[in-house]
Amino acid sequence: MRWLNVLLLCVAAVYGEQKKMRLPELGLEPLDPFTIGNLVLDKKKNIGSPVDIDLSWENAVITGIKSAVLTSAKADWDNNLISFEASLSEPVDIKGKYHMDGIVLILPIKGDGDFDCKLEGFKAHIKVHGQPQEIDGKKYMIVDRLVFTFDVKHMTVEYKNLFSGDRNLGDTMNSFLNENWRDIVDELKPAIEAALSSHFQPLAEKVFNSVPIDEIALP
Repeated sequence: MRWLNVLLLCVAAVYGEQKKMRLPELGLEPLDPFTIGNLVLDKKKNIGSPVDIDLSWENAVITGIKSAVLTSAKADWDNNLISFEASLSEPVDIKGKYHMDGIVLILPIKGDGDFDCKLEGFKAHIKVHGQPQEIDGKKYMIVDRLVFTFDVKHMTVEYKNLFSGDRNLGDTMNSFLNENWRDIVDELKPAIEAALSSHFQPLAEKVFNSVPIDEIALP
């Protein structure tokens, strides 16, 4: 059994061969699609920020994670730290409901409805922190923190029913948001990264808390 294959779940690698990787034994569930539920992405700051909005996503579902390919895996056992990087060949697609009210780059924006956010060129960076513990003569790294950050090459987003369903204003605003996607991503990233960190940490805990260090195939 190559436990590295299981550990790839922590960076959302392809996990189609579930029986081979003994997912039920570890209590792991498939990651694509997965729901991050309700997420407060931004709150009004009233301090002159270019993006000053109340924005929340509800019942948000993420797909595309299964296209992840591990590009780097390093273990620093002396400091109980494992680092992963993975690139996705397909866009990460996030869909759900939204509520938005505020200012985006001096323009007012308001709406409630469905949204679709696509993140292209997604690259994940995951760091798993833990503490050493010996159980029945075997050494484990007990996970106490996981940090998930990411970079993207492009983002497209569509918010439906902006401005009470005014199609012209809504299309204009969506075009504006997509033209200024980098500013939008910078505002949204911290909340999305926090949500992904919270989602993946229990998975990392189940893997690392169950597998002795000497059975983990990492350099």
